Parts: sequence; structure tokens; C-alpha cells
Amino acid sequence: MSDEKNKDADAEFIMEEFEWALADPNAERLREMGEVVTIITSKLISAIDALQNEISSIKSSVGSLESQMSSLASRVTSGATIAPSAAADAAPAMAKAPTRGPAPAAAPSGPTSMMGELKQLLAARRRKADGSE
Repeated sequence: MSDEKNKDADAEFIMEEFEWALADPNAERLREMGEVVTIITSKLISAIDALQNEISSIKSSVGSLESQMSSLASRVTSGATIAPSAAADAAPAMAKAPTRGPAPAAAPSGPTSMMGELKQLLAARRRKADGSE
């Protein structure tokens, strides 16, 4: 429930900042908003790239495990006995398999999170604009 309230508060904060900048648009405010959007976009692209790399690695590991499982299954169906050494060979591969951990927690609202960084950028932009007007 608290996470939902934080998300709502974050969304409201961001909307207020964009509405403030667009209420009386001028070149400086629009340029500052463009900088914020550029930063957000670059961070999203970086996060997506990291996710794609991790997914590729997981797919590779799963493919390797499927191959090993298929090999073991064909040995079993052909009536071959699995020697203890074959089972021992499969154990390290199984140990390397990615395990699904707990669901990722909601992003913290501190300065290291993307949302915290966005809030800081928007607040600094508003302070700068209010001080120079």
C-alpha cells in the first residue's frame, strides 16, 4: 500500500513540474524540460540494454541446461545406465543455472534511484527558474 502511495505521489510531483513549466512556456523552461527528458531517455535506454544482456545470458544458460537434460533423457530412454561420474558432470552445470530470486523491490525514492534523480532535476530546475525570474 505504501508503494502505491509513493508511486502516486511521484507521478503527481512530476505532473506538477511539467504543468508548471508549460503554464508559462518560454525558451529557457522548454530547454530545461528537454534536458530532463533527454536524461530520462538515456537512463531508460541504459536500463533496457542491461536487461537485454541479462536475458541473453539467461537464455544461453537455459539452452545449455536443456541440451544436457535432453542428453540425459536420451541415455535413460536408451536403457543406458548413468554412471555416477555422468551425474557428477551434470551437477556443476545445474549449479551454474540461474535461479529465480525474489521479485525485485520497488525502486527506492532516494537520490540513487531514477525517480529520486528525476525529482532532484525537476526541483533544481524550478529553483533555478524561480530565482532568475
